[in-house]
Amino acid sequence: MWAILPYLLPLGIIIIANLGVTHRGWQFLTYVCLSLLNALTLLMGFLFLSLPYLLRLSGTSLPPALRSMNISIFGLGFMASAVLGFVCLPAPLRRLLARWLPVDPASPVHTTALVFLVYLAITSLSLLFSGWGLLSVSVEAAGIEPWSLILGQAVFILLALAGVGLGIRRNAQQTLARLDLKVPTVCQLGVAAVMVGIFLALDYATSLIWHQLWPANYRAVMEATQRLFARFTSPLGALVLALSAGIGEETLFRGALQPRFRIPLTAAVFALGHVQYMLSPAIAEIFIIGLALGWLRERSNTTTCVAVHLGYNFLDTLIMPYLP
Repeated sequence: MWAILPYLLPLGIIIIANLGVTHRGWQFLTYVCLSLLNALTLLMGFLFLSLPYLLRLSGTSLPPALRSMNISIFGLGFMASAVLGFVCLPAPLRRLLARWLPVDPASPVHTTALVFLVYLAITSLSLLFSGWGLLSVSVEAAGIEPWSLILGQAVFILLALAGVGLGIRRNAQQTLARLDLKVPTVCQLGVAAVMVGIFLALDYATSLIWHQLWPANYRAVMEATQRLFARFTSPLGALVLALSAGIGEETLFRGALQPRFRIPLTAAVFALGHVQYMLSPAIAEIFIIGLALGWLRERSNTTTCVAVHLGYNFLDTLIMPYLP
């Protein structure tokens, strides 16, 4: 339950930003909240950088969860997120970005989305380059609980719904239209089935090449992944994993973010968010899958992307462990 608390603050700011679209006072409050968030993150980064020295002076050691982690990189990541978050606030930069991205420089919602996209990307990079510490400890402890996965993906859906203004700027029908959630056609489902097969083949080919060229990294990631998702190896567990990740991630990334940040940037942040695969070819594979899902979203709808993601995750979880 505590894992969702960091998402509650962004959710609140997103709601305030949507209110700020039509009310100047709420718009001003949005920028105040984002500034305070950046300042707090900057302070956290400074504390992370100072932590080893403070502990050394006090004669104590790092907590077990932080011992195998490069604290300096994580601290620098916090500080970089804060600095870039501040850079996103002035309108001139957003007007410059609007030349390449379909964002409204005057929109507090688009500003908020840009800041949080920066936070997600930089935080993920920090975890990838910091030595895997926190994640490896959590994997060794117990792995992911089904309720925790469902709750986390439900937060993704809430962020997407709040981001497009459900109940504030849009009603339910308008929200579904903005997220492009509609009943797929038979033809679209056929395309989805073909893409699931292609993704499974890509996963198998990546695993073969990865195992041949970087066997130690392959074994480390696979062992960590098996421990992380140990509770999802049954057909029911695989279905829970596929449904939650397919609906949650596609609603947020392809439904809410892609229309504003285009396919390559959305796919890159989507791939970086899969930090459980550490620095490995799996991140590149997920980026390719993100590009393909982005292409599919442009030519069909988000629901078809959900179908592909669901089918791929379900079959990959059940079949791949048994392949040589």
